[in-house]
Formats: sequence, structure tokens, C-alpha cells
Amino acid sequence: MATKLPLVLQVLLQFREELLGQEAAQMDDMASHWLGVEDRLEVYIAALADRIAVLTASGEVITQSQIFRLERFQSLMAQAEREILRYADWADDLITGKQAEWAKLGLQSAAEAIVAAQMEGGITVGGFERLPVEAVETMAGLLSDGSPLMTLLEDSWNTSADGLAQALVNATALGENPRVTARLMRDGLSNGLDRMLNIARTEQLRAYREASRAEYKESGVVTTYKRLAAQDDRTCLACIESDGQEYELDEPLDEHNSGRCALVPVVKGLPEVSWKSAHDWFLEQDESTQRGMMGPGMFDAWQGGQFNLADIVAVHHDDTWGDSVGVRSLASLLGE
Repeated sequence: MATKLPLVLQVLLQFREELLGQEAAQMDDMASHWLGVEDRLEVYIAALADRIAVLTASGEVITQSQIFRLERFQSLMAQAEREILRYADWADDLITGKQAEWAKLGLQSAAEAIVAAQMEGGITVGGFERLPVEAVETMAGLLSDGSPLMTLLEDSWNTSADGLAQALVNATALGENPRVTARLMRDGLSNGLDRMLNIARTEQLRAYREASRAEYKESGVVTTYKRLAAQDDRTCLACIESDGQEYELDEPLDEHNSGRCALVPVVKGLPEVSWKSAHDWFLEQDESTQRGMMGPGMFDAWQGGQFNLADIVAVHHDDTWGDSVGVRSLASLLGE
């Protein structure tokens, strides 16, 4: 029989499920809107693919520099930049609104988590300070370093441009027909969309977590907080091994891009909330699941006793994203 989760974890997991449901709908909306970008560029992409095919059919060897000098290539890139920057402007409004919305949910989830901990501890509910919504609305439209979200979204144009150009060069070198070349170019172009989806997930979840942390700090009854990792096969091993780690209230969670970890409050005068760790959950999984999460090389080395799971966590720093946990490379784990 499954052990019943502590009430505070039930509250936090319920909020996380709500966020993930909203996120899925938003990602579908962003992907659908992106199709308009591709549709408006279709005629430019097809014309360039056809032009490359004509030059190749004539026996001419087309180099990368020749491709980049073609008028139709330059026309496509100019139009693509306009379209993607317009998309970035639309996405900025959407993500900024979601950041504000999720920050409010972060305040609500933190307050409800504190109440749940008090109820379970059998003490009088309430008696803690509530942070006003206005205190966290300033998070909207900003990255973790305080720079505008729009700056990072606009830079996704470079990711799209590189993906499109590289796909075209590769398709030309392989002698692909115009239809295949055009499809590969669209796929390369969508690298920018993937980056913007990642930005949306990361910055909205950060606003949620940071609002929760701010409420814990303001409450006057929370002393520290602990990391709660999702226990499923989509969770990275660094989060699995960091599950349960305790942080000071002044310390942001060192979460990675698109991370789904939650913040569990440690309430003054109450026993700390405990749960079956993600580490123990992982050890209970079958070999297929463990191998899928680790990758075959790392799994075999671990099974061979060449490193311990606790050694797998590394903390990386990025000027834009801040500190984040990540998985060490197998070479690093083996001391190579």
C-alpha cells in the first residue's frame, strides 16, 4: 500500500500539476503561432531551394560562400529576420503575462504550503505575513540577471538563422531535391522556436519559484526550504540526487533550464517534512528505466562501481541563467 504523502507535498504537487497543464497549452499555442512564420516564409524558402537545384543541375559545384551571396538567400534571410523578430515581440507579451500570473500562483502555493504544514503539525493555522502581489510583479519581463526578457528572445533569431543556413548548406552538399531541401530549411529555422519555448518554460517557472521563496522569507515562520524533485523518468539525475537538499531563504534554487523542482518550507517549531527521496525512487526502478535516464555508457559504468550516484551532480554558472545543477560528464566522473 502506497504511503500517503504529507499534506504540504500534496499541496505543492497539485500546484505543479496545474502549472504543467498550463504550460502544455501555452507551448501548443506558441508552436501554432510559429506555423504562421513558416507559412509566410514558404515562398522564399521554395524559391531558394529551386534556384539551388537549377544551379546544381547545370553541373556547377555550389560552395557555401556562393550560397550566401545569392540574392534569393539574402532576401530570405532578411524576411526571416523580420518575421522572427515580430514573433519574438508577440512571445514577449505572452511570456511576460505568464510570468506575472505564475508569480501570483507562487505566492498562493507558498502560503497554502505553510498552512498545510501548520495543519499537519497541529498548531494554530495562520500567524504569518503575506507578501503583496505587487512585490513580485516586477519579475515579469525580466531574466534572472535583471535584463529584459525581450533581449534573449530577439537573440533567438541568430539560432534560427544558423539552423536554416546550415541545413541549406548540408542539403546542397548531399544533392537533395528542392522539396527535401525546403523541409530541412524549415526544420533548421525552427531551432529558434525551440530556444524560445525553453526560455518561456525556464523564466515562467523561475518567477513561480522565486515568488514562493519570497513568500517563505516574508512569512516569518519559515526558516529554510528543501528541494522537491519530480519522481519520473523525465527528471534529470542531478535533480534526482539533489532532492531533499536544504537551502537558506536568501539562496535561490540552483535549478536548470525548464526545471520542475518545487520548494518545500521548513516551518519554525515543526518537524521537517520528510518523503521517500528521489534517489531511493530511482534505485527502485527497473534496469530499462535507469538505463534510459542515464544513457548506456553511464549506466554500465555506474553498475560497474566506477562512480557513486552522489558524484553525478555539478553546479554550473551562466551570466544569464545563474547557477544551475547539472549532470557531470562520464569522462569527468571517471577522471579522464
